[in-house]
Order: sequence, then C-alpha cells, then structure tokens
Amino acid sequence: MPLTMAAIIGGVLVATHHTKIPALTLPVSSPIPSPGSAKSVGSAQVAMADACLGAIPENFTGIAVKKQIPIIVPQFQKNTSTPVKVVEVYNPFPGSKFNAAEADQAIRLGALPLIQLNPRTVTMAQIASGAEDRYIKSYALAVKKFRCDVVLSLGHEMNGWWYHWGLPWTQPATFIAAWRHVHGIFATAGATNVIWSWDPSHQYDQVAPGKVASPASEWYPGNAYVDWVGVDGYLGQDRNGDLQNFGEIFSHQLASIESVAKNKLIYVAETGVAPGRFDVKQIAYLFAGLRQYKLHGVIWFEVDVTKKNDWRLGNRPVAAKAYGAEARSYTR
Repeated sequence: MPLTMAAIIGGVLVATHHTKIPALTLPVSSPIPSPGSAKSVGSAQVAMADACLGAIPENFTGIAVKKQIPIIVPQFQKNTSTPVKVVEVYNPFPGSKFNAAEADQAIRLGALPLIQLNPRTVTMAQIASGAEDRYIKSYALAVKKFRCDVVLSLGHEMNGWWYHWGLPWTQPATFIAAWRHVHGIFATAGATNVIWSWDPSHQYDQVAPGKVASPASEWYPGNAYVDWVGVDGYLGQDRNGDLQNFGEIFSHQLASIESVAKNKLIYVAETGVAPGRFDVKQIAYLFAGLRQYKLHGVIWFEVDVTKKNDWRLGNRPVAAKAYGAEARSYTR
C-alpha cells in the first residue's frame, strides 16, 4: 500500500434522537476491487479479507462507538460472545480528513468501517452548489487510496427535526441534490470502494409542537446513488409507560423506505434498548422484529449519552448475554 505504518499511526460523536432483498450482492453503482486486490492499510496482510472486500454476512451485527475502537470492540465481543462485523463512527464533514487509521482499526478487527459524515459547519445548499468541492474531492481521493471498502453515510436522520440538514432548515430536494453531488465527486475521483448508506430516522409524525418528522421516502436520493439503507431507532417505553416493540418503532418508516428503495440491503443502522428490568425482553423484541421484517443487519449504539440513556451493554452483563444469544441465532 502507498501508506506506511508510520503514516497510519501518525494519523465526534453527537447523540442522536432517536426489509427485504435477495442474497447480498454488491452494488453496480459502487463496484469494489477484485478479490485479492484490497489490503488493509499498514498491514502485512488483511485481518479479514471479507471485511476488506465488503462481503460481510447477509445478517450482520455491529456496534457504533465514540472512540477507542481497539478497546471497545473486543470488549463488546467478549461481553456478548458474538463477533462485530461493522464498526460505526461519526465524523464532521467537512472539517476532518478521512481517518484511515480509524478505518484500519475496524478492518484489523475483522469489521467493515461505517462512517457517518455529519455536515455541521456547512449547509446542504453549500455542498450542492459546489462550495465544498475541493474538500470533498480530497476526502474521496483519501478513501480511494485506502483501497479497503468503507461504508459512508451523509447527513443521517435527515427526516427528523433535530439537525440543520433536515426540516425546516433544509428541504428534501436540497438534501438530495447535495447527496448526489457528493456521490458524483467520489465517482469521478474513482473511489469505487465506497458503499453508500442512506440512513433516515424511524420518527414519522409530530412528537410535540415544532418537532415534526417527515416520511423517509421524501429524502431518498435514488437507487443509483444508494447501496444500503439504514434506519435509526431505539426501544424504550411510550408516554403511558408501556414497552415499545419493534413494529411500533420501525414499521411506519420501513414501509416508506420500501416504497422507494428497491432491492436494497436494509438494516438498522443505530439502535439500543433502554437499561432497566425490561431490557432483556426488549432485546428479544428487537431481534424478533429484525427477523419478521427480514432486515439484514443491526448496529448497537455502544455509547453512554450524557443526561440520556447509557445504551452500553458492557456494564449490563445479563442484557449482554441475552443480546449475544439473540445475535448468534440471527446471524447463523
């Protein structure tokens, strides 16, 4: 690889509010290097060829982390006795360079890196207009140089009300134009090792005055610009104190997604179950829903959100054991 170990070693998470395809095939719009051509940056050999090539199991499990991938991922695997196939991180975009070292950490652990690019310092209109093209091209070329497959998502949960890349600040047409513009720059740069994941929120109605979510389908960039579809949502209790099940959280937006995203790999891109005496039961609800709706993966939010919930399974041994049993059955 062009990058040396020294370059790799020398190399933000924000709390979120939080179908159905044939056997996994790689997208025509985002081809990958031929088998054997991709190598983990800075490694004498690939930790796991499948991860580097993007050929992960049809039903996969993963975790979202804030930092410390080499520590948190092995801990999670030990606590749950189940492998992590996708590692999700959150990066400002623009504002940071492609973190090849971080992506390589996931590859070395046998996982596919999933990077949520959050445009916090610029608007989607600025991105669509070409104002950030120099930065985007530089990022695309760095991803291309990495060679191993990387999953990228731009402006997740865009159909909610809590980010400026959603309503009322950004209209769906502007978001779509920005997404397609970024996709085009990567294509021109030859960054064919990108798997594009479009990730809306499960929210779909008015939660409170001024807090209104919209149908995910209104924000869809189009089949030619998306490879995977992830949906974010968490299981807890409703306003009456009743336990929420999978269908209550996800079914509405899954229907909206499936109306536009044809033959795409659909998965839960970010989820968790609130800690408490019902967490084991809701973990069972989560995996029952994944099976019922024939979703192809799930990523657990292994993060402690200040002043909200501590979603981590690392300090919940009983829940971790329950998750592991469900995950092993789901991915079998």
